[in-house]
Amino acid sequence: MSATTQQVHGAISALYGQNPAQQREANDFLVAFASTPEAWETSLQLVGTPEPSVRYFGANMLYGKVKSDWSGLPEAHRGQFVAAVSQQLQALSAKPDSVLAARRLCLVMAAAATRSGADATTALVQQALDLAGQGDATGGVSVTGLTLALEIQAAVAEEVNDTDRAARSTLVNVLIPRLIEVLGLSESVLDAASSPDAAHGMSGLRAAALHAALAWLRLDQRGGGGMVLSPGQLAQSRGGLMRGAIAALAADDTAVVDAAAEFVIAALSPGAAETTEDASAVGAIVSALLGHRPAAMAGAEAEDLARAVCRVAVAVSERDVVILVRPDAHPDSLGLTDMVLALAEAHERPVMEAAADYFLMLNTMPVADRHHQLGEPLFKRLVAACLRRATLPLDFTIWDDAEEDRDTFMRFREQILADLLDNCYGMMRSRYLVEIGVALAGASTWQAAEAAVFAARAVSVPVKQHVLNTRASASDFAASGGAEAGRGGIDLAAADRQESNAFLGQLFARVGEAGSAATSGQGAAGGVFTSHPLVMESTARMVGAYAAWLGQAGAGSACVPGSVAYLLAALRVPEAFRHAAQGFRNVCARCAVHLQAPELLGRLMDSAEACMPAAPPPAMAGAAGSGGAGAEGEDDRAAIVEGLARVIASLPSATAAAEAGKKLAAPLVARAAQHAAAAGGNPGDAAVTLLAAELRLVASAIRFLEFPALASPEGGGDGGGEHPAMAVLSAAWPTLSQFNAAPWRALPQVVEALCEVYTRALLCAKHAAAPLLPHLLEALRDIFAQHHHPACADCLATAVEVFSTGGAGGGALGVMAPATVSHVADPAVAEALSNMLLSISQSAHACLSAAPIADRAETARGTFELAQRFALFAPALLLASPALHPLMQIAVAALGTMERDAVRAAVALLSIIVAPGEKAAASTTWQQGRAAVEAFMSSSGEGLVRAALAAGADTCPRHLVRPVAQLLHALQGAYPQPVNTWIVAVVSSPQFPSVAEPAGETERRMFCELALRQPPLPAARWSAMVVDFFLICRKEATADSLIAHQM
Repeated sequence: MSATTQQVHGAISALYGQNPAQQREANDFLVAFASTPEAWETSLQLVGTPEPSVRYFGANMLYGKVKSDWSGLPEAHRGQFVAAVSQQLQALSAKPDSVLAARRLCLVMAAAATRSGADATTALVQQALDLAGQGDATGGVSVTGLTLALEIQAAVAEEVNDTDRAARSTLVNVLIPRLIEVLGLSESVLDAASSPDAAHGMSGLRAAALHAALAWLRLDQRGGGGMVLSPGQLAQSRGGLMRGAIAALAADDTAVVDAAAEFVIAALSPGAAETTEDASAVGAIVSALLGHRPAAMAGAEAEDLARAVCRVAVAVSERDVVILVRPDAHPDSLGLTDMVLALAEAHERPVMEAAADYFLMLNTMPVADRHHQLGEPLFKRLVAACLRRATLPLDFTIWDDAEEDRDTFMRFREQILADLLDNCYGMMRSRYLVEIGVALAGASTWQAAEAAVFAARAVSVPVKQHVLNTRASASDFAASGGAEAGRGGIDLAAADRQESNAFLGQLFARVGEAGSAATSGQGAAGGVFTSHPLVMESTARMVGAYAAWLGQAGAGSACVPGSVAYLLAALRVPEAFRHAAQGFRNVCARCAVHLQAPELLGRLMDSAEACMPAAPPPAMAGAAGSGGAGAEGEDDRAAIVEGLARVIASLPSATAAAEAGKKLAAPLVARAAQHAAAAGGNPGDAAVTLLAAELRLVASAIRFLEFPALASPEGGGDGGGEHPAMAVLSAAWPTLSQFNAAPWRALPQVVEALCEVYTRALLCAKHAAAPLLPHLLEALRDIFAQHHHPACADCLATAVEVFSTGGAGGGALGVMAPATVSHVADPAVAEALSNMLLSISQSAHACLSAAPIADRAETARGTFELAQRFALFAPALLLASPALHPLMQIAVAALGTMERDAVRAAVALLSIIVAPGEKAAASTTWQQGRAAVEAFMSSSGEGLVRAALAAGADTCPRHLVRPVAQLLHALQGAYPQPVNTWIVAVVSSPQFPSVAEPAGETERRMFCELALRQPPLPAARWSAMVVDFFLICRKEATADSLIAHQM
């Protein structure tokens, strides 16, 4: 062993050692050494060492060298290298502890051969065949030789498919003529393995044989992995291969089972051109699968076989579902469907997961085109099987203590089982609901009841569509699979709707009784619906899913009070809180008209408040769904408040809505005041979180109180009474106003929540919020000046939009009048907004000038979006404001950052100022304000163009490259002569876009020629050309991208 090899050997030992520092040092050394020429010889020496781990490391280093540096090995040495590797492979094949290293050397030989050309590749294939034909010392079959031969064959095919298109095409052309011969080796291995007197170790070769055969069948010139032989061609040429693969599905070795299933599935997948023999070949596969039925039904130990059979059956259905379902289907086809269902019934979840797509494929065929055995009875059995698989274990308590993984189980139920049950409902309609009713009635455990409730919820969408769609005809019903002949001419769809309504009425009547019992403290009297917290969670979720049905006149509306009572009871159960709150919101929204009575609404609000936790409830990890905290820490109490707000918003009297709104918000505001008082002058994180949560609930209470008649400029405040949103805000103002001051205004969490309250009020009250506006502008202006919270700018942007009046263009008697744009009609409001814009821009300019914009990216984003809102809804105020130039200057500066939202908002602001749109640009407002924009371009236009080019070519986030290109087009369209001059000046610099990575001179010259081309490229093509140039600068494209634009 040379000194270099000893050094590398020592590094490998250190890498596998326990010292982290030595491991890092060794890894750095080995990575660097692998790229040196000495690595070739050293790797070969390592393969010959006694330690198996070092052998494997050496073989793996060799493989990496061949893949990455084959061209660096002199041609004169390549033959010697291949011979040396072959010699090492022969030596390793006799060592049982070197299997992994030997397999790696097979890859080395295949990689070297495919890089050496067609002759070397065919020679290696022949070498593998010769190796397989050699006997052992006793004259029998050499398992070692077969193993190496199969590994080499698989490696050759995989390396060929991994080469570039030209080399792959050449190699495939010389290898395909040997395909049948090569497949014969795998076929012989499978035949020998199935023999009772098979040599020791032959059975274990089946996975390698199937892997090699599949790799060769995927020798596709296009590199797409499609099969080169159809099932019929494979059956004719190497029929034993498919027979052996299907037989291997019953192997004891899981690796063999998986390899066999993968082979058969791939053989059934599209690829080769179909032949007339394919149908009989697929039929033979179906018949062979049926032969596995007794073994696949033989208890839990047969689960691997059952799962594999179902996977192959799915592949059959995806290839040609017609042969399985047509009215004259072969008995074997019908037997396959029965077997797949029987396996799903007999085994656990993995088999049902594998079988699910089979039944979904069956339902892609119309009922009229199916065999009569594939109708309702079949899907009735499938419903029962789904219910069993949806049932939690009998010993289940909480997910933390369960063997079952919660996410896996829920994904299985909510995706796979829900799809299956949806298909079952499509076939059975009301008879499906009957089955669920029978399951509920017969549920002997809470787990069975919970599964039945899930099954009722899983089909809520199609049930509501069917039941509420009273115009559906009998023919529509039949086409969907739910109608059968008979019923004496009665409209089948109407009859089925009647039956479905009756079932739902009975179901929700029982739910209401359970809710009443739970509310009165007699939960045990509620039956299955109060039998366990997880049943209550599932039932609450079901109630919310059927809220639209409850809101209809008739059977549903009669169940509303009971359903609401149940949801209120479920709110007291921690595990059920989240879905109970969401269900409560859904029912209130859909059934508001049934909850409007003053006395009923009052009781409802009192009951909901009694169920409302004083703080956001934590997520319940033990629940079947989740607990009180929604996604990203959302407060699920908001769903309760929003539900009540939806009922209040539906009240016909604005005065009554105002009183109810104040009642709804009062306890929320009181809790906010309590949290503030408890925190004192130095609030901690916990107090801030609680306070912000209550303020957000106040925003939820206001959210839906729109009352458009009172929010319009004509009805905004006098004749129609006080707007409910303003009434709520006015009542809460004494408390809310204290949070506009220190110490609260320094806390982003509190300010964001406070701004959410103001934003909701503005969006609901609109012009009716005019009395609030002066106070709001003053408060937010002062907060922003002190702390630069972006939420303040966001809220003020809403105010600009709310108080604007839309513009219109046109004229009279055929005379075109100048188009008008959005503007603020009230002079006092316009002056207040203009002063606010100036103040905000000054504060933002000072803030963003004192520190890098990247450090205050959200402040920049909020400022730019506020200015953009002025450009859209009050352009006259922006164009006449002294704030215009400072805003544009910091927007130009922001283009040089890599902050996604800040750059996006800056590009949008600059784009709309430069190019407001054809109609807006023709308006008096923009024509009068154009002088201010032109003044900026005269002084800072070159800087803007330079910043945009640098951003697109180098710094801005990748997804903003196109908007930057469109900004440049807008600039060129508005100011063609100076912008073209600036573009050439900037791009012509040899240091563009950066000193470290400048673009090539040819690419820069081509871009300038295209950018200034006359006549110019169309707008879309010009922007696309700029994007391509930017990608060239970013090393993501080549100069060829620009050539297309020259044509």
